[in-house]
Amino acid sequence: MTTLDLPEPELLSVLLEPEQRVTLGRGTVVAAEADRVCLGRPVCQPVDLDAVDADTKPFLGGHPASTFSLLALTVSFAYDEDNPLGSAWVDVALRREAPAGAPEPVARSMQPLSEADPVNVAKKATFDASLKLKSSVLPANIGPSIGRENDRSYTQRAVSLEAHGEGSSAARWEFFATDVSPIRGTHRLLLIVETASGSSGRAEIGAGATILLRRKRLFLFRAKLDQVPEVAVVALPAAPAAPPAG
Repeated sequence: MTTLDLPEPELLSVLLEPEQRVTLGRGTVVAAEADRVCLGRPVCQPVDLDAVDADTKPFLGGHPASTFSLLALTVSFAYDEDNPLGSAWVDVALRREAPAGAPEPVARSMQPLSEADPVNVAKKATFDASLKLKSSVLPANIGPSIGRENDRSYTQRAVSLEAHGEGSSAARWEFFATDVSPIRGTHRLLLIVETASGSSGRAEIGAGATILLRRKRLFLFRAKLDQVPEVAVVALPAAPAAPPAG
C-alpha cells in the first residue's frame, strides 16, 4: 500500500444562492444562505514513481501514455434544526487545457463510494498497487448520552453518501439526510485523476444543496464559487510527454 499525507484543510464559507426567486408569503422572498456550506482549498498531488511503493511502480510503468494525480477536496456542512439540508452535492468537472485534441482527464478512483462518517476528516490517502483508493473512514460514536443514570447511549448512522462518475470526466458526491442523521460535519473527498501524458488540465469544483425552509418546502440552492476562486478551480499537475516508442 502507498500512503500520502494530506494537509489540514482550510475551510472557506460559500454563499448558497436560490435557483429561482420565490415568495414564501407576506412578502418574504427566499434569500441566499450563508455559512451553511464550507469548502476547502483543493489539493492536487502528483502520483509518480518517487512517491509510491514497490508494488505500485509496475502499474505506473505500465501506463506510459498517462500520468496520475491525487485530488483531495473537503466539504463541511453546518446543521440548522429549523431549516435542515435535504440533500447536497459536490461536483468535479475535469477539463483538458492543452493540447487541442488530447483526451479529457478522467476520474479513475473515488473515495468514499458510499456512506461516510459525518465527523471524519481523513489525514492520509492510501491506495493499492493499481491506484485504487482505500477507505479510511472509521465509525465514531456521535450520539449524545440518553441518560447518565442508566448508562444508555446510541450511535447515529452515518450520513448517506454516494459517489458517481468514476471512469468519466464528471465526478459527483451526493449527500442525503437520513431518518436518524442530518447532513452535517466535515468530509474529505478523494479521487485519482488520469491525465494524458504531454497534456495539461484543471479540475472545476461545483456545489449545491436543497434546504427544507420552515420545514415545509425544499428549495434548490447553488454555491456562488465565483466569489471564492481559490476553491473553484485547481490545476492538475503537469504531465510530461510520453517517451518516444522504440
